[in-house]
Amino acid sequence: MDKEHHRANRNPANAAERYGEWLLEQPRSSVVALSFKQSAPLDDTMATSELGFICDQRDNSKNVAVILIPLDGTFKNERGAIPVLIQKNSDQFDSSDLSQKWKNGTEYIYSESEADVDELASFLKASETNGVKSVHFFFPNDLGPGPKISSHVAINVSGFSDGFGAFQTACNKSQ
Repeated sequence: MDKEHHRANRNPANAAERYGEWLLEQPRSSVVALSFKQSAPLDDTMATSELGFICDQRDNSKNVAVILIPLDGTFKNERGAIPVLIQKNSDQFDSSDLSQKWKNGTEYIYSESEADVDELASFLKASETNGVKSVHFFFPNDLGPGPKISSHVAINVSGFSDGFGAFQTACNKSQ
């Protein structure tokens, strides 16, 4: 019984692990997620934005995707492909910054491209290693009539490298 109890406590579905501001969890038996969430006041309520790396282990496929959910209800875009600019500095573009095309998920954007996921993870790790505190995601937003605006989500990179290493290990474990 002790062995069973010990094994149950080691099951990632029962516990989440923190890496800086990143959280590694297993919300379902076939899914592992590493995410950064932040809340901000919006119209007299607290709204949350999230960047998450998701590993789907069904059928031993181990597909990894990245998803960005802007502050609740603040994103609308009718396009299928969404250009995403990821910068180390919020007000200045650098040649080492990333530009990717993600897919539209109505109230969120995502990429299932292995190249995009790898490139983004490497960018976040390098940013953390170089002492960058946060990176900035910019993407077009079509909220209502009038001029089109760009949405901006800042993501803290502290703890990302260790968290992503643990995420990859958990993702690569067979079911």
